[in-house]
Amino acid sequence: MCVVNEGQRITRRRLLQAAALAGAAPVAGPAAAQARPAVVPAPAPRVTQLLDMSASQQELSRDYSTGLRLAFAQLKAAQPNLPQLVTVETDGPGARAADALREVAQDASQLALLGTVGEALALQAMGQLQRDDLSLAQIGPWLFDAQHDADPRLLTFFASREQQLRYALQSLAAAGVGELALAYPEARMAREAGASLQALAGRLKVKMHALAPAAGQGLQDFAARLPAGTPFHLVFMGTSVELAQFVRGLGARGAPRIVVCLTGVDPATFTQLVPDHRVPVVFTQGVPNPHSGRVPLVRSYRQALARFFDEAPSPVSLAGYLAGRYAAQLFARLGAAPTRAQVLAEVQQRRSATVDEWPLVFEGSGRGSAFVAQMLLNTRGQFVGG
Repeated sequence: MCVVNEGQRITRRRLLQAAALAGAAPVAGPAAAQARPAVVPAPAPRVTQLLDMSASQQELSRDYSTGLRLAFAQLKAAQPNLPQLVTVETDGPGARAADALREVAQDASQLALLGTVGEALALQAMGQLQRDDLSLAQIGPWLFDAQHDADPRLLTFFASREQQLRYALQSLAAAGVGELALAYPEARMAREAGASLQALAGRLKVKMHALAPAAGQGLQDFAARLPAGTPFHLVFMGTSVELAQFVRGLGARGAPRIVVCLTGVDPATFTQLVPDHRVPVVFTQGVPNPHSGRVPLVRSYRQALARFFDEAPSPVSLAGYLAGRYAAQLFARLGAAPTRAQVLAEVQQRRSATVDEWPLVFEGSGRGSAFVAQMLLNTRGQFVGG
């Protein structure tokens, strides 16, 4: 486990200035030291972001964390009582992540979990909060599985996986697509989710074929060996790395197909892994297009990104920025010295808000938005739409 204190992310110039000031400060003698016993100040209020830095999730985690840190950096001057943001890096869900969460829960200065990423880690955190009956809020995790939406400790800001899939199927049906394939990265997922998704497809009057690799079969080989009669449109249910393997297999096969993926895929990571663009991919997103969106939220995000970070815009970091901005509003309502109990009580209110005119309306559920958009990465390597 690696802990990164956001307060330590200072420039070299500031570090040198701090050293100079320290060298100029007067040094108290022994008598003064005896007369003035050291007083240990109470730790400043903090929030912690758990990050899955395993190989398949690290780019996603870095982008989402960039957006969250960007929001805090932008607002710190105007909101000096904003809690200190600490990131805790893990190697994914498991015993070490459980230990990290336990340490956070035992630290009274910790107000909440904020922006946990990726999804498996966020699910583990929710399960541990429930099993140990911890009074600790989880705000804005990268979480599209809706199984914990009713838990009052949870606030999520983006459309669930089912809402995204419904949008994708409706879009295909509206375009006249009456048959498609739903491709899973593993057979277990197909068994667990197949019945409900088939029912959804039936309600939309779309014929859907479920596909999954055999035990021990790699995704690239699986895609390269798809039956000749596989529908032209495929909806893929996996992560960025899994999608890259699947698309490479389709590209090697040479059969024309269009692949639709859901929000769990980071477009920037995918394009690094699959630079040849032989297969068109439709990316589903829970935020507006960070490159071409004209809404005030996107303008604020791009201006802040240009000022504080030397990074390209991405849907994932925009999502993290939105989570950070909402959280900052929540903490502002609680005043200068909020407690963990006050933060949890505020989370349980599930207050609607706007962030630069972008609405987050919970309406009694744990999700602030059902917004879904799509953008196409065409065979020329260009993003279209969204």
